[in-house]
Amino acid sequence: MIELLVVVAIIVALAGITVPIMKSMKKRAYRAQAVTKLEALGGALTTFTSDHSGELPWEDAPGSDDWQTASNPENAEVWYNALPPLMGHEPLGALASDPRRFYEDTYPLYLPGAPYPSSDKKLGKPYFAMAMNSRLQRKDDDGVKLRGRLSQIRSASRTVAFFEAGMPGDEKSVPGQRGFDASPKGNARAFVGRYNGKGMVVFVDGHVEQYTASDLITTAGDIKFPQTSVVWTNDPDDDPN
Repeated sequence: MIELLVVVAIIVALAGITVPIMKSMKKRAYRAQAVTKLEALGGALTTFTSDHSGELPWEDAPGSDDWQTASNPENAEVWYNALPPLMGHEPLGALASDPRRFYEDTYPLYLPGAPYPSSDKKLGKPYFAMAMNSRLQRKDDDGVKLRGRLSQIRSASRTVAFFEAGMPGDEKSVPGQRGFDASPKGNARAFVGRYNGKGMVVFVDGHVEQYTASDLITTAGDIKFPQTSVVWTNDPDDDPN
C-alpha cells in the first residue's frame, strides 16, 4: 500500500509539472502560427496598396458583418475579401455557403489560439480574431467615410494596420479594455494578448511586432498619447482617443 501511494504521489507530481509545460508549448505553437499568418497579411496589404495606387482596403462593409454582407460583390475590396486572394486563398465572402471552412487552420484569417465559440454559433457569422485599425479611415465634413491612403500616413513603419483583436471569450489584461466583439475593425482598446499576455500588431509597411495591452493603452482604457513607437492615426500628432 505504501509503495502504491508513493507511485501515485510521483504520478501526481509529474502531472503537475507536465500540464503547465504542455500548455506553454501549445501557446508557443499558437504564437508561431499567428506570426506567420499576420506576416502574410502584412505582405498582402503592401501588395494591395501597390496595385491600387496607394489606397488601403476598406476596414469593413456597410451594415452588419455577416456572411450575406461579406459575399456581396460590392464589398470585394473590404480587407477580409481583398487580402486572402493575395495569400493564395478564397475571399471571406466565398465561404458563405460553407462557413466551416473559415475556421480551418489553413485559412489565413483563422487564428487557432483564439477562443472561437465551440458550438455552431460561430457559423452564424464570421468571428474575427484579428481586426483592421479603424483610425485610418475617417469621415469628411459631410460625414462620408473616406478610404485610407498611404499618402496620408506619415509613418508607415510605426502606424498600425491590423492587430490581434479580442473575442468574447478572451481575457482582458487591462481594466479599460473593451470592444471584444470579434469585429473586423477596432482600435487599441480591443487589442488582446493571447500568448502569455502578448499579441501581434501588423504595421502599414507589412512588418509584425509583439506587444502587451499595457504597451498600448492605460489602465483606464485611453490609447497612449503622445504616440511614439506605435501610432494609430494617420498623423502621429493627432490624439487617437
